[in-house]
Amino acid sequence: MEPFKYRDTSPIPCFFLERWEKEFPHLVVGFSARRKDEDLNQRNYAFHVGDRPDMVVENRKQLLDQVGMSIESWTCGEQVHGIDLQLVTSTDRGKGNFTRDTAFSDTDGLITKEENVLLASYYADCVPLYFYSPDLDLIGVAHAGWKGTVQGMAVRMVRKLEELGADPKTLHVAIGPSIDQCCYEVDERVMNAVHQALPDDIQAHQEVLISTKQGKWQLDLRKTNVKLLQRVGVLERNILVTTWCTSCDQDYFYSHRRDQGRTGRMVAFIGKKERGS
Repeated sequence: MEPFKYRDTSPIPCFFLERWEKEFPHLVVGFSARRKDEDLNQRNYAFHVGDRPDMVVENRKQLLDQVGMSIESWTCGEQVHGIDLQLVTSTDRGKGNFTRDTAFSDTDGLITKEENVLLASYYADCVPLYFYSPDLDLIGVAHAGWKGTVQGMAVRMVRKLEELGADPKTLHVAIGPSIDQCCYEVDERVMNAVHQALPDDIQAHQEVLISTKQGKWQLDLRKTNVKLLQRVGVLERNILVTTWCTSCDQDYFYSHRRDQGRTGRMVAFIGKKERGS
């Protein structure tokens, strides 16, 4: 069953991870969308694609009003397709909310225990990874394109949560809307990097890579991340995986590959409201 549900009744187009919100009512978890009748970048949430900053901030405010949080809670990093992460404290709240230069630099993963902090990360095909430790009430979000995936962004997040005291066997992880295997063709360089990330696992290689023609493969980035998560102790039953493809489903998503780089960015977000609010 698809874990990310689009709410037709919402004024701002968005998908929500309803299972987590039902099990953990203080969480706000979702992934933004676009409407098919809107301009190309009308629902863009990132500064780096060249939109007017005031329009980006307005989009963020509208989304936050809908989920019941404030622009002061919006906290993000400047993503570089790497595996560096930051532990977000109360004094970091709001980094990157109004201007690009105040975001965490060179950061693709965020973790926090703080309430009233919304962790935000930007996408147009790459894989969003959401983390929740019910034992410690820690939340996290990570950006994993092919580079971040093969370098172990998912593993890095789990290890950091484990270092903070979380048990990988009780971690909940969700993999959000992203480009699917049907639309993601890669070359030998990427194929080899996937093999190195999953060493000595021929079955995994066959599951995540389909040969299409000489020197080309279709890559399942989401399943690759599932395999990596399981290797570090995350239980399969605790991993939710979307079926939405950002390239196929043009009515809802921007796609860097489909739109040849000229497109806006969606936002993956996770936050904790104050208990009882």
